[in-house]
Amino acid sequence: MVIIGGGLAGLTAAAHLAARGITPLVLDADGLWAGGRLAGGEPDTFTDQGRAWSFPSEHGMHALWGGYYNMRAMLDRFTRVQLEPSIGEEWINRWGREVRVVEAGQLVRFGWVPAPFHYLSLLYSPRFWTTITPLDFLSLPGFLFSIFWTVGFDPIKEGIALDGLGMSEYFRGWTPNLRATFTGLAVNLLAAPKEHISLAGIIAALRFYTLLRRDSWQMEYLPDNPHTAVIQPLIEAIKRGGGQVIHGADAQRLERDDNGWRVTFADQSRQGVRSVQAERVILATNVPGAQRLLLNSPDTALEAAKLRFPTVVRNATVRLWFNGSPREGANAGMFTGDFLPDNFFWLHRLYDDFRSFHDETGGSCIELHLYAGDAVLEQPENVLLIRCVDEVQRAFPELRGKYIYGTVRRNSRVHTAFRPPTADSLHTQTPWSNVLACGDWIGCDTPALWMERAVTTGIAAANEVLVAHSLESYPILQPPKPEPLARGMGFAVRVFRRTIGRVLLGAARGMRRGSK
Repeated sequence: MVIIGGGLAGLTAAAHLAARGITPLVLDADGLWAGGRLAGGEPDTFTDQGRAWSFPSEHGMHALWGGYYNMRAMLDRFTRVQLEPSIGEEWINRWGREVRVVEAGQLVRFGWVPAPFHYLSLLYSPRFWTTITPLDFLSLPGFLFSIFWTVGFDPIKEGIALDGLGMSEYFRGWTPNLRATFTGLAVNLLAAPKEHISLAGIIAALRFYTLLRRDSWQMEYLPDNPHTAVIQPLIEAIKRGGGQVIHGADAQRLERDDNGWRVTFADQSRQGVRSVQAERVILATNVPGAQRLLLNSPDTALEAAKLRFPTVVRNATVRLWFNGSPREGANAGMFTGDFLPDNFFWLHRLYDDFRSFHDETGGSCIELHLYAGDAVLEQPENVLLIRCVDEVQRAFPELRGKYIYGTVRRNSRVHTAFRPPTADSLHTQTPWSNVLACGDWIGCDTPALWMERAVTTGIAAANEVLVAHSLESYPILQPPKPEPLARGMGFAVRVFRRTIGRVLLGAARGMRRGSK
C-alpha cells in the first residue's frame, strides 16, 4: 500500500491502515519534515541579554474548530493530546490611526441570540458600538439577504461552485465598514487573499465554521506545536503498525502493471530514481503535486486533463518577540480593516517553551498570519518585520519600544484557494481503478474544510482499502444539525428556491411552445 504525500491527510490514512494491519509506505517529498502544512522546521534562535533562546518553528496551526469531529477522533486514537478550550478571541479593527478592540468569541458563542443571527450578540458589547456607525444599520436588508442565502444554499452538498462570482457579491447592499469587517472574517476562515475567495467559498466557510451553530465557533488549542502534538505521533503509529515514511521521496510517475500500480519517485537520500509496486495507491499530495503527477503519467493523463484543479495561494507567518508583555486578554484574535496581518496568537499563553521565556524574562511572543497577495509577501524580510512590529504596537501600545527579535516564514504556494468540489473535481474515488485520493481539496461527503476535510478524506480513503480487504472500517462523523432557527430558515429558503425554479422552468417551456 503506497501513499503519496506525508501531510495530514496522507498520515491520517496511513495511521488508520496500519492500525488495522495493512502496512503503508508513505512517500513524502520533503527531505526533513513530514506533515505538509503542519510540518515542523528548523528552530528559531536568538540571543537576548547574553542568553541564547531556541523555539520550534512551524507553519502556524494552533487550534481546532468546533466542527472538527473526525480530527478529534483521530487525535483520540493516535495521540495523547488534551485540547485546551479557548477563553475567547479578540476582534481588533483599525481605520487609519483609530484602533478598536472587542472580545467577540464568547459573545458570539454564548449569547442568547440563536444561530444564524448570533453575531447580533455583539451589539450587547459597548466596545462593539465604537466599531460601527449609524450608517451601518442601512446594511440590514443586505445582511438579511446574505444570511438567508447562506442557510439555504449548500455549495458543497449541491456541488455548485458558482465559478466567476467573487466574494464581493456576498456583500451587496452592505456599508463599507461592515463589508470590510466581515471581509476580514472571510479572509481568516479561508486563509487566502480576498481576491482569491469565491462566493461559494465564503458561503461554504460560513456554514461550516460559524453560521449554522454557535458551538461551531468554539476553538480548542493544541498543547504543543503541531509537529510534536500531531505529526510525530501519527508517524510513530505508522511505524508501530510496520509502516514506513520515506522523506525526500518526490513521486514522478504512476504506471499500471499486472499487479496494480508502479510508483516512480526521485529519492533525495539516494540521489537517484526508484520505483515501488503496490496493489493500491492513495494520492494525498497538494494540488500542484497531484496535478503534475497525474498529467505526467501516461496512464492517468487523459482523465486528469478533464479534471478541474483548484488554484493555490501562499501566505506567511511572522513571529515577534518583545521584552515586555501585552495587556490581559484573549490568547488569539483577528485583525480587520487597515491592518496588514490577519490574525494573531500569543504563543507565551499557549506553549510551555514560550511560557518559560515569559516567566524568566517578562517577555512575550506573538505570531501573526498574513494572507496577502504577492505584492506584500514578496517584500524583503526586514520590511515585513518593520511593518508587522508597527501594526502590533498600534494594537498593543504597551509594547512600544520593546521589540527584540522577529522571524518570517514564507509558506509555499500550495495552500488551496477553496472551491467546492464539483463533478469534474478529484474525489476520494478517482477515475482510476485502485487509486484513491485524500486532502483538503478532495471531494467527499462532508461539509468540512481544511484540516477536518483532510482528516475526513484520509479516513474515507483508508476505509475503501479496508473494505476491499474485508476489514472493519472507521466511522466518519458528520456535524450536528443546524440550530432550530437556522434549520427552519434553511428549509424555507430551499422550498422557495425549488418553487421559483419550477416556475421559471415552466415559463421557459411555455415560451418555447409559443415560439413554434
